[in-house]
Amino acid sequence: LVFTGALHDGDRVPQRQIAEELGVSSVPVREALVGLQREGVVTIEPNRGAFVNGLDADVATEQFYVFGRVYGLAIRRATERATPEWIDELEALARRIRSEADADKWLAASIRFQNRVIELGGSKRLPALMRPLWNIVPGNFFDAIPGSLKRTRRGVSEIIAAMRAGDPGRAEEASWAMMDDLGGLLAKRLRERARQRV
Repeated sequence: LVFTGALHDGDRVPQRQIAEELGVSSVPVREALVGLQREGVVTIEPNRGAFVNGLDADVATEQFYVFGRVYGLAIRRATERATPEWIDELEALARRIRSEADADKWLAASIRFQNRVIELGGSKRLPALMRPLWNIVPGNFFDAIPGSLKRTRRGVSEIIAAMRAGDPGRAEEASWAMMDDLGGLLAKRLRERARQRV
């Protein structure tokens, strides 16, 4: 509801209505809101309810900037620590990302690539830090944001080339560029939706 613009910045979340529409009690809705508060999507005010922290172009750009820098650091560290076998595994995933036509299989390869980079390049706490940044768009990001699949395919190719060359700085910068561009595509989509509402 936040992503589609049905709920805007500052709106009170209609918990009872959502529970009725989903056919559940209010308990799972409240539990979901607690999770969304941890991710920064809502703010819960005692005795008042949950209020939306809006998603707009500036928020999207900022979130992808932060995600890109953290992910880029993991890519840098992974490049420094990688064995030839590990690079081969990532390269096989990158080939699937570049060539896979089935959206579900493509998404699974992309998630696996990202997770493998974080496993090798990050601390054990990095996944917990990144989880809220992953969930800015519900569902399949690549279906929802035009141009994102093409940009990701190119970015993964650039990252793998830099990793294969043993160049951690270039791998990190390729990640930054890819995430900045993906944030720009999301920001563009959000601006289009805002113009359609006016």
